[in-house]
Amino acid sequence: MKAAITIVGVPEDGCASLTSRAVNAVAQARVLAGHPRLLRWFPQFKGCLLDMSEGFKPWLNQIIDESEEGDVVVLASGDPLFYGIGSTLIKHLDRRELCFIPSPSSIQLAFARLALPWQDARCLSLHGRAIGGLVCQLQHGDLFALLTDSKNTPPAIARHLLHYGETSWQISVCEQLGSPEERIRQYTVAELAELAGDAFDPLNVAIAKRTARQFWGEFGQFADDEAFEKRMPQRGLITKQPIRHLALGELKLRPAATVWDIGTGSGSIAIEAAKQCWQGQVFTMECNEACYPAIEANIAAHRTDNVTLVKGKAPAALADLPAPDAVFVGGTRGAMADILSHCWERLSEDGVLVTTAVTIDSVVEIHQWSKQHQLNPKVQLAAISQSVPLAHYTRYQAENPIHLFIFEKSVTLQGNNNE
Repeated sequence: MKAAITIVGVPEDGCASLTSRAVNAVAQARVLAGHPRLLRWFPQFKGCLLDMSEGFKPWLNQIIDESEEGDVVVLASGDPLFYGIGSTLIKHLDRRELCFIPSPSSIQLAFARLALPWQDARCLSLHGRAIGGLVCQLQHGDLFALLTDSKNTPPAIARHLLHYGETSWQISVCEQLGSPEERIRQYTVAELAELAGDAFDPLNVAIAKRTARQFWGEFGQFADDEAFEKRMPQRGLITKQPIRHLALGELKLRPAATVWDIGTGSGSIAIEAAKQCWQGQVFTMECNEACYPAIEANIAAHRTDNVTLVKGKAPAALADLPAPDAVFVGGTRGAMADILSHCWERLSEDGVLVTTAVTIDSVVEIHQWSKQHQLNPKVQLAAISQSVPLAHYTRYQAENPIHLFIFEKSVTLQGNNNE
C-alpha cells in the first residue's frame, strides 16, 4: 500500500543535504505542505502549496483532506518524529498511510559537533513547557539535550539552575545547526546566566554535560532531619525521619505522580516526595506565615524545583490544585474532617491518603471520620526510640508515638464493587 502522505525532514541547509529519495518524493508530489521557511527551498514546485502561515489547525485539516487523493508531501525540520509534526499526523491518520524520510535531528547534529557519544543522553523539551521540574530531572543523568523556546532561552535556563545551586554543568549552546550560520559556544552555568535572552538565535539547542557529581544539593535521596531548616522552637516543625520514611513508603509514589502535602511545617515530606516524583509535581500547603522562609529555603537547598508552596489554609486553598495521586496530611489546624473529605473526593482512583495523629483527640477524630465514610484504613502505631549517650554507655530515648492512618482508594472502590 502506497503512503498517502510522505513526511520529509529538511536540514537547515535545505536541498543540499537531502537524499535522492527525499528529492524524488517532492518532485513527484501533487501537494507540498510546510512552513514558509521550508517551502522556500523548493521554488520550482508547480503543484498545490499548503502554507502553514495561514494557521496550523486549518493547515492540518487541509492536509488530511488532500490525503484522500494521496501524493502529499509534508516538509518538517530534521527528524519529523522527534518533537515534530509526525506525532500529530499519527494521531489523525492511519500509520500505514504515512511514510517518513528523516534528516538528522538538531540533537544528533549537536552531539556530532561536540564529539560526544550520546547513547546515554536524555532529551528534555522546554519548548512551550514550564521550566519547573527541570532541576529534578537533571538529578537522573549526566548528559542532557535541552530544547529551548523564546521564553525558556539558554540564559533563562541557566538562571533557573543557578537559583537552585545546580551549577555543576558545562552548557554548550548550538545555533542554526546544519546551516552556513552554524555556531557553537560553551559556558559555565554562571557565565550563561549573565547573558541576555536574545543573545542566541531562536533555532538553538543546549547540551548540558555534568562536571561534578552532586545530587539533590548533596543531601541525597533520603535526607536526615538536620538537612532541613526548621522554624523553632518545638524542636522544629518537621515530620521526623523514621515517620517520614514510613509515610512515604505507604504513599506508593510513582515518578510522574501529583502529590499534596498539607500542613507541611518545614516541607520535609514534600521535598522527599518530590525526589521520588521527579517527573511529577508536588504541592505543599502551609497557613503559618512564619514557616514560609524555611520551606522556601529547603526547596532551594534540596533542588526540588517541582515543589510548589501553596500559602493558604486547607481545604479552601486546595480547590484550584490538580487532582492528587497521593496525599499526606500532617497538620489540619482544627479542620481535620473537612480536609480529609476534600482530599478523599479529589484523590485519583488508585491513589493513597496518609495522615498522622499525635494526640488522642486526633486519633479519635480520624477514626470517626473513617467510620462515617465506611472506610477501613490500615492503621499503624509507630513508637520510635533513638540511641543517646549516657556516660560511657548508650541508652534509648523514646520519641512521641505516632499513629499513621493509610487509606487506599482502589481497595475501597473494589470493596464497594464486591458488595
